[in-house]
Amino acid sequence: MGIKKVLKFLFTWWNGNTVGTMVYTYLNGKKVGEDYFGNFFYESKNKRNRWCIYSYQSDASKISPEWNSWLRFITNSCPTDKATTYEWQKPFIGNLTGLDGAYKPEIVRARETNEDLSRHQADYTAWKPE
Repeated sequence: MGIKKVLKFLFTWWNGNTVGTMVYTYLNGKKVGEDYFGNFFYESKNKRNRWCIYSYQSDASKISPEWNSWLRFITNSCPTDKATTYEWQKPFIGNLTGLDGAYKPEIVRARETNEDLSRHQADYTAWKPE
């Protein structure tokens, strides 16, 4: 491992797990699975705590819905790779708000003629401070 990788691992918490998380996971955790994003899921030996080690960046929207339910104690059964999916379901890709892949609807604007513009401007006068 290069010096850059070691320094990045030691001093950045937002790019994955930290040294403390690794030690805690090694001492107290039991790996129970992995989702299709590559995140690893752990449960404490006394089954009171559950946590996720992210594959890339710490982004909670990049946890598959099945594992999110398990992580928040909504269900006690670990998701399997053979989870029921339907043909109408789209694959879960996380929250893309603010990113290039975010949904942006097409804006349809009607073409206004000069007559339409003058008609709209006639019944509106802009406020001017006195």
